[in-house]
Amino acid sequence: MINHNRRNLELLTQLLTQFLERHSYHVLATVSLEAVAEAMSPPHTIKLALIDISGCDAGIWTFCQRLHQQQIPFLVISPRQQAAIQQASTMSGAISCLTKPLVMKELLRLVWNLLGGAD
Repeated sequence: MINHNRRNLELLTQLLTQFLERHSYHVLATVSLEAVAEAMSPPHTIKLALIDISGCDAGIWTFCQRLHQQQIPFLVISPRQQAAIQQASTMSGAISCLTKPLVMKELLRLVWNLLGGAD
């Protein structure tokens, strides 16, 4: 999970981590694109990325394109529903763009479908 704002990341991560780990998923949370880049290199494996774009600049879309090029599926989490965000998400290769507040059952369904169940 990536989020530019450390405080927001802590809150969102706590909730999502608890929720996803209850469903047998492992979560790596970071505010640093460099840390994610490190996690993307062997021997680490990222099976799915959740990208909270709150507070991020336009450079986040370049990072999303990199995820797409490396065939890492990702979901964008947006603070509001906007056509421009939806379009940028799609153009960058996002599987879906979710709007806050998140519907946890929808998120779990997407994660489950993308990963084929927990490992």
